[in-house]
Amino acid sequence: MTHHLIRAAILTGFAMFIVYLDRTGEMILYIAPRMELYVKLSAIGLYAAAIYQVYAALQKRLGNQVPDCDCEHEHSPSLFKNIMIYGLFIFPLLLGFLVPTGTLGSALAAKKGVSFSGNSSIERAAAPSSPSPAIHEAESTPPPSAVQKNPNTGSSETLFPSDEYTADHAAYGKKLYKQPLISVPEKQFIETLTTLDLYREAFIGKEIEITGFVYREEDMGKDRFAVSRFAMSCCSADALPYGLMIIWPKAMDYADDEWVSVRGEFTTSTYLDNEIIALEAVKLTRIKAPESPYVYPDFDFGL
Repeated sequence: MTHHLIRAAILTGFAMFIVYLDRTGEMILYIAPRMELYVKLSAIGLYAAAIYQVYAALQKRLGNQVPDCDCEHEHSPSLFKNIMIYGLFIFPLLLGFLVPTGTLGSALAAKKGVSFSGNSSIERAAAPSSPSPAIHEAESTPPPSAVQKNPNTGSSETLFPSDEYTADHAAYGKKLYKQPLISVPEKQFIETLTTLDLYREAFIGKEIEITGFVYREEDMGKDRFAVSRFAMSCCSADALPYGLMIIWPKAMDYADDEWVSVRGEFTTSTYLDNEIIALEAVKLTRIKAPESPYVYPDFDFGL
């Protein structure tokens, strides 16, 4: 009987923990929004299992035979062994209730490594070819400001070549290219960084705005840091950091994990012998960490 009641208490505890996360809004710190419904439904299953354990305990108390699995296994008579077994469930449950919920930051980013190219599984398109000298001579010379702000004036097909794997990013890149200020949104954070990296030559000189937490490595030096966000596909265990290198003379004024909004000119930089996309910052603003610090893949991208 005692074992049934202990199991009922543990099952009820996990169900209540799910309800607690939902009521406090902290569930988004553990799982992606698309998984929330399944986790909430699992709480109903846990309550049902707990009710059955209470029923089994009452039946045993009344001396009635409770249907079993015919496995012919008996509960261990060892108190220590029982404490260890139930402790494996009770200890993490207590941690969930007692330990304040934190967010992933620089410490974990350093272990997993920040991606500066968005979705690395998509290969970068070939660099767009420069217009021929004859075309330059025939065209009127644009004002100097236009040259500095947007040096790539080729056709959209030239600037955004694509194949079956990059067609959606090419179409998205053409849309971004028309915007005077390209803001990296939360909804399509990974997709936007991937597009900027795939067609970096087209976006050189464009004004970009991005928000995230400060992440730095020793090799970045004193004038660079990364603005990063953790992307979660299913739960916090599979979260991966994505970011953009920021070039700013006063980079050391900003602490690790501090949330900032950065606006700057899109360019490229060399880091660990690799050419990566970067921003030459013109404006940095300290901001409050958002309620949902994570970003998620947009599964409707390109539809």
